[in-house]
Amino acid sequence: EAQVKLNDYFQEFHEKFVETKQAFQVFKTKSFFYPDPDFIRTFTKSIKQIESEVKEMGGSLSRLIGNQLGTHTQKTVLNSMEDVKPESHVLHTVSDELTSEHADVLVKGTETESITPPVSEAGNDDEVLGSALVQEGNVKVVDVKKKLSSSEKKRGRKKFLGDNAVIPKRPRRSLMDEYVTAQNKMKSISEEPSTKEQEAEYEVQTIMDFKKSQGQYFYKVSWRGYSVEDNSWEPSSNLTGCEDLLLEFYKSRLKQQERTKTDDLNYQVMPHDANHQHILHKALFSHINNPTQKDYENSITLLASPKPPVLKSQKEIAELADKALSQKKKDRFYSVAKTLVENMIMKELTGKREKQLAELRTWERNMNSICSDPAKLAVENFVDLELPPMDFVYINECIAGEGVTIPSDPVVGCECTDCFTDHKSCCPNQMNSWFAYNKLGRLKVSLGTPIYECNKRCKCGPSCLNRVVQKGRNVGLSIFRTTNGRGWGVKAMENIKKDSLVTEYVGEIITSEEAERRGKIYDAQGCTYLFDLDYDKGDQNLYTIDAAKCGNVSHFINHSCDPNLLVFNVWVDCLDPDLPRLALFAAHDIKKGEELTFDYNSGLNSKQMAGRLPAQLTEQKEEGCFTPEKRKESRSELILKTPKGNRGLQYGKTECRCGAANCRKYFF
Repeated sequence: EAQVKLNDYFQEFHEKFVETKQAFQVFKTKSFFYPDPDFIRTFTKSIKQIESEVKEMGGSLSRLIGNQLGTHTQKTVLNSMEDVKPESHVLHTVSDELTSEHADVLVKGTETESITPPVSEAGNDDEVLGSALVQEGNVKVVDVKKKLSSSEKKRGRKKFLGDNAVIPKRPRRSLMDEYVTAQNKMKSISEEPSTKEQEAEYEVQTIMDFKKSQGQYFYKVSWRGYSVEDNSWEPSSNLTGCEDLLLEFYKSRLKQQERTKTDDLNYQVMPHDANHQHILHKALFSHINNPTQKDYENSITLLASPKPPVLKSQKEIAELADKALSQKKKDRFYSVAKTLVENMIMKELTGKREKQLAELRTWERNMNSICSDPAKLAVENFVDLELPPMDFVYINECIAGEGVTIPSDPVVGCECTDCFTDHKSCCPNQMNSWFAYNKLGRLKVSLGTPIYECNKRCKCGPSCLNRVVQKGRNVGLSIFRTTNGRGWGVKAMENIKKDSLVTEYVGEIITSEEAERRGKIYDAQGCTYLFDLDYDKGDQNLYTIDAAKCGNVSHFINHSCDPNLLVFNVWVDCLDPDLPRLALFAAHDIKKGEELTFDYNSGLNSKQMAGRLPAQLTEQKEEGCFTPEKRKESRSELILKTPKGNRGLQYGKTECRCGAANCRKYFF
């Protein structure tokens, strides 16, 4: 019967041991904001040691019990009989022959939150273990405390026991001795009141206040089952097993500080209690662990900046926590707490930032591997954690959509050997236009002038000065994340001179009917990239460029009513007047780092046309912009059609942020 009872205790112990291991695993995963590496390392090592020893002890128990319980015992991890005892610790006399009535028993429970007894029971605070003296012939056996000083052990033991006392030798133990001892212990324990019954009357109910006296912190506590008159001040070291109550008390102090209207509190909000420092930090992190959207935005801005701050170490975090808890002014407390919150958020989002940077670098490499322009593209995002658009396909030139054919075989070409010096028979003159570029490859014609470059049928070589747009972009550009909420944008990576080619607007060329259908879908989605090719027929244009899903760097250029880019219609190999290429030239000198923009509404009422139209009706002598007087009458009507006519881009419903009253811009 005793063996069965013993085996049941072992099974219960094994289950509790497994639950302890599981609880420890949960603790490691939950202690995210305040991990304790030393505790985790020590506790893990102890669990492994106990598990090894328990297996060995379980084997000896299996041999003791025999075949009746051996099969089940080997399947479970059992402890030795010496360790099978309840939470209380019983102190026996040195002699094994003493009974419970000769020994003093000290019971110390761990399951309930208990410390010293209340004020009404203060007479029991100084209890000490008595010594029992048993006379057996000439031998004196004395029950002493569990721990003796080294002097009592070595020199003063006989003096302590008496001149005629004989110190008994330590008996040799066997498995049967352990069995009998365990039986006696369980018998004595069964006759005593349970630990919970003994200590329930000394259970702490709440912690109400704290004070500091002579360098030590005391906490005012109320006792469960006792009146208010029995409340007492207890030293910090006595509050063992009261972690949850202390945590709630510290949280209430922080909430009280938050509710206080004045900035200067004039009192110490939290104690600097070294005994419970980890609980203080836990309460602080629990109090501030409710970041707002603004906190996230500020933290993301710091994390995504070109030089993000280094994350705080555990030591630095602990120092900041102590600094925050020591503040008596609310603004200083929140200033330090803000640093902790930002560090907490940045630590949480560091993995996302690393993933974002890797994808941005991959996107940049992919675009440069496809891009045929001489200059390279860069990608950067120092604003947020937005990833690159995964549904966008980079292309170098316009592609034909369904029902559209793009001719690529020009019907005419020039016979010039030097198109710049003798351009009377060059392509522009044949098409009733003007030579558009100077020696530096910059524009010298005004806005609205059609540009005809030399094509593949011409006799001039690749170095011809009338081949600019077809050679591609020669200035470095960067796709970047804007700081004013306009999404992606494009900026110059170098200084760009006025009238220089910047890039070309490319995409899928679709029919006007398809453009109307897609326009309704884009309007419902609040975005559009439709660009009408209406230079020749105006509102009756046949084709439209859609750069929503495919395009080049121009896909990311934003709108402005005061742009630094102008749109010109250019014809090269395709001479169909309804299928020009759209080239973007610098309207003025552009500095490195300046964002590139063009006017999405560059029709007759646009600011560009308002500023440029008068200059096109008179001859200009300077090289930068001219329209010859002899062509003034024949070209005036053509000029008024403008690169994008009266329609230009299709517009979404989002208002323009450039400040102009008539702007109908949607930001990509």
